[in-house]
Amino acid sequence: MSDAALAPPSIEEQAALWVVTLDEDPADQAARTACAQWCAEDPRHARALETMRRMWQSVTPQTPVPAPERRPTRRRASRHALGLLVVLPCLLWLGSALPWRIWLADERSAVGEVRQITLADGSLVTLNSDSAIDIDLSGDKRRLRLRRGEVYVEVAKGSAPFVVIDRDGSARALGTRYAVRRDAEDTLVTVTESRVLVRPRAAPEQATEVAAGEQVRFDRNGITQSTRSVAPGALAWRQGRVVFQDAPVAEVLRELARYRPGLLLADDQALAGLRFTGVLPARQSDEALALLAAALPIEVSRLSPWLVRVSAPAAR
Repeated sequence: MSDAALAPPSIEEQAALWVVTLDEDPADQAARTACAQWCAEDPRHARALETMRRMWQSVTPQTPVPAPERRPTRRRASRHALGLLVVLPCLLWLGSALPWRIWLADERSAVGEVRQITLADGSLVTLNSDSAIDIDLSGDKRRLRLRRGEVYVEVAKGSAPFVVIDRDGSARALGTRYAVRRDAEDTLVTVTESRVLVRPRAAPEQATEVAAGEQVRFDRNGITQSTRSVAPGALAWRQGRVVFQDAPVAEVLRELARYRPGLLLADDQALAGLRFTGVLPARQSDEALALLAAALPIEVSRLSPWLVRVSAPAAR
């Protein structure tokens, strides 16, 4: 293991964890007491906590105020036209490549939208950005089929088991609250209350129970990442925020791209080595990129509203 892997978290990272932890459960007196003790250990702790708290509050989702309409200059119009010419074929290709089942799903959310739905049995479903589900509550069934994206369910009491099914297998509720996220290579299940039974499609013998405060990754052939503790803020997208703890910038940009229409491109090689700890708004991606650019030596270039590139700043 490298020295970097053994290094303790920075003061800023610890402060970010405290802010997220207390925001998720303000009534947790033990956490509040422990945070106060941490602040008393060193004046830098209190200052870092206040800085992170202001940053957290600054990204509380708000309805943006439309800017006054103005006629674009010839140069700006040319840049927009160039951006459209570049991005339109990509968008058309993506549209043609999307499975038709997503367009015909029972419920969908748009890019950048977080949507809540109350099911007929009283269960509450929250769809993350660009997600799609089919719903089957017929007879003795209570099933959601995740076609795309991520879903968080708060299961109402009922005689029938509640199951979320996707490409890789199933996640059956043995309690009430959990999230299922379908990624490119596998599926992530995060449990916030009680327990969930995860069963890979082609390897049912690897069925795994996941407890509250834990998460697991699996694909159709088995468990791909064993059960581990959930990081604070892992499901902050429900409040319109995304939380990062010493994350590579490439990972941060991939997550922000989930909430942004069009293409968000990154020069991974030039950005290698840059890492970020903090909180960003999920549904205001321009503001998120501005906060990221203020914290790190990166350059954000906009060819159009639908085509943005992030790279290292040009040498002067």
